[in-house]
Amino acid sequence: MGNNSKPGTFHLGITMAGAVSAGAYTAGFMDYILEALSAWEQAKKEHENNQNSNIPSHDVVIDAIGGASAGGMISMITTLALCAGNIKPVREVSNTKTGNILYDSWVFLDDDDSLYDGRGTGKTTFEKMLANVDLDSDKGAPSLLNSKPIDRIAEMVFEQLPEDASPENFPSYISDDLRVLLTVTSLRPMDYKVKFSTIKSKFLDSTPGHRISNHDVVAHFKLNYDEVADKNKYLPFRPIATNSSSDPDEEPKSNRDFLIKVTKATGSFPVGLAPRYFDSEFPTEYIHNSLVERKAFNAQMDIELDSDGKETFQFTAVDGGTINNEPFDEVLRCLVANHGPEDPEAPQYGTVLIDPFPNFENEKGLKEPDYEKTSIMDIIGNLVPTILNQARNKQSDTYGTGLFKLMAFPRKLKPGAREEMDHPPLATGGIGGFGGFIDIEFRKHDFFLGRDNARNFLRGVMFMEYDKKNPNNLFHGVSDEAVKKFERKIKQDDGTKKIFMPIIPDVSKLDPNDDSNPSRYTVQDFPKFNKQAFKKLERPIRNRIKAVLRAELKGKLSGWLWSIGKGFIINKIAKKMTKWVIATIEKDFEKRGM
Repeated sequence: MGNNSKPGTFHLGITMAGAVSAGAYTAGFMDYILEALSAWEQAKKEHENNQNSNIPSHDVVIDAIGGASAGGMISMITTLALCAGNIKPVREVSNTKTGNILYDSWVFLDDDDSLYDGRGTGKTTFEKMLANVDLDSDKGAPSLLNSKPIDRIAEMVFEQLPEDASPENFPSYISDDLRVLLTVTSLRPMDYKVKFSTIKSKFLDSTPGHRISNHDVVAHFKLNYDEVADKNKYLPFRPIATNSSSDPDEEPKSNRDFLIKVTKATGSFPVGLAPRYFDSEFPTEYIHNSLVERKAFNAQMDIELDSDGKETFQFTAVDGGTINNEPFDEVLRCLVANHGPEDPEAPQYGTVLIDPFPNFENEKGLKEPDYEKTSIMDIIGNLVPTILNQARNKQSDTYGTGLFKLMAFPRKLKPGAREEMDHPPLATGGIGGFGGFIDIEFRKHDFFLGRDNARNFLRGVMFMEYDKKNPNNLFHGVSDEAVKKFERKIKQDDGTKKIFMPIIPDVSKLDPNDDSNPSRYTVQDFPKFNKQAFKKLERPIRNRIKAVLRAELKGKLSGWLWSIGKGFIINKIAKKMTKWVIATIEKDFEKRGM
């Protein structure tokens, strides 16, 4: 079990941004991180009695894992893999299931096994997403694509959990009080009121307050959950039925169905994938307590939370990334609450944000935008991104300079050079991140790019200064031999050199056969878009569009003229839309050099 109070320990929170099918990259990145931590822990055990060991002796404990959308799904899957004691890294491309939850979930998705076991038959995930089994003509279309294959991915992970899955199986680098945070977006507002001064007169009995709406929900799961102390402050994490108290006669409890639904909800990409409805799962008091904590409300603020008097908060949820796509602030807030104010000179905790689509880079070849908007359509076209950008603002308490924050993002270099490839690094990045659903080869490439990028990140980026004389320094007491093996000397502006050490040492670099070339990748060739195979999907795409139109228009248009002509009109629209969809997708892949 993790010990989060031991000196010389760095407490890590891992944040995973939304990614759609590029979750394959994040899954690969996490696969390598877990492999590196496991190998380092094993090496420390083998050298624990050797004071001159070349293995750094400090510790890293993961206190929190959180994410949005695909990142939220991977946060849940990673935690389940740890509970199962299933840390089996995938170092080479496999065309069959491996038993590694991260690889099997994000590379194979819901593809039929028969496609890869020699039979060559079956359906891909994307073909299943074009089926119409999810449509109910009386309720309309829940989404443009059939979400049932995505549901199966989440469900299969839980179904494969062994009966003895438990935090008891955690390796030493995972805290026994691990927090798992998934964001979802509520289409129902959580209102609070800023109270105004009450003035009575013959015109008004009171002055109403100003109502503010919040739509950001964070499902904050606490693995070491106490039924009394943690009630409505956190959510329990019980994928397997267990006793929640010391009473042996108590009926074992599980909230597996709730965990599955939250996992689906965080990845419910708006319009593209189906939303999720929560009826009795979220206590209203939990929603209020979470809002108070995240907004940092206090007794001096004239705030009043709205409530309909119900014990649970009913709402329809869509993708957590809609307004909280990079929830590093939530993860950092956990660390601050657990460990107090940070020491900027000797940080003891921090977060790594894994972001497949960082927003600091513009796409290659784009011109400088014209910021002057003069027409109604220009203004309307810019309102949606403006509102989304504003909604995604972070809370100011995460901007502190003393907080350790690093970002990892996709990079693919030309062989033997520091210059990046001419094409985008991600094969799954096409069609707004949906491109990976089309071809498993895209997902294989990105999973292993994630692993290779994680290797380079641990060896070249995730470092802190080494100060032998400072007893509060993370690396205080690390042997001189270990420092020699892992140090990086970096020249400062004044000409002096400082020594930096890796927070997570990648002990695989000590292997004499290790290849340290950062521009060499497990999957070196960038996959190509198979236009001929994609053309075969023209009919399923058209059928899906027709079915969605029928479901959405039923009951909304009537009259004898519509009754006679609806089939012709829907077919005509579907045909034009299909051509547009196919042309748009092909153009997007062509632009990406695929």
